[in-house]
Amino acid sequence: MTKRFLPRWVLATTTGETLGFAVPAATGTVMAMVAAPPGVVYVAMIIAGAVEGALLGLGQWWGFGPTRPVPGRAWVGATAAGAALAWSIGMLPSTLGGLDPGSPRVIVAAALGGLVLLASIPVLQWLVLRRVLRPSWWWIPVNMGAWSVGLLWTLAPSPLVDERTPTAVLFGVYLLAGALMAATVAVLTGLAAGRITHTLTHDHAHSPAAPIS
Repeated sequence: MTKRFLPRWVLATTTGETLGFAVPAATGTVMAMVAAPPGVVYVAMIIAGAVEGALLGLGQWWGFGPTRPVPGRAWVGATAAGAALAWSIGMLPSTLGGLDPGSPRVIVAAALGGLVLLASIPVLQWLVLRRVLRPSWWWIPVNMGAWSVGLLWTLAPSPLVDERTPTAVLFGVYLLAGALMAATVAVLTGLAAGRITHTLTHDHAHSPAAPIS
């Protein structure tokens, strides 16, 4: 991994995810302003989440560097699908409502749902990655750990805002939280992404040249 890789990965991933997170943040703000029904909010947030994932995937693809070790369309598509799945799970409690947080069933469902949420993006990305790099299963736990830490930033604004908070302030606070989440995930996944690029670049450099036809 070159000295330039980590700064490029962190900048590209942070930028992609920050811009991406602005989409569901804005969507959620608008949905609250118009008092949209829960079902409408649910669908809108999943769509917004897919856009977030696409921008994150695009940022990561650029962050891999000039070698672009993964196919762009597949990587961006997988990341978008994973983010949409994550939002579909994350929005369930507020959409369903009336859940008893102390119920054993709810606790088990929340734990399983949380694991699927954390695994959604890295598992779908791994399905793309495994086509060019084996073994690459380690990409999944690295990203699950990174997202489990990064998502804590999205909980930080809760004690500071309520229904009386001005819309612009609410959006700004959550956008800042999203940027901090993005930077955290970018830093924590940087070494793993560098390993992918280094391994595939090294293998390509040492593979026999294909005959000219």
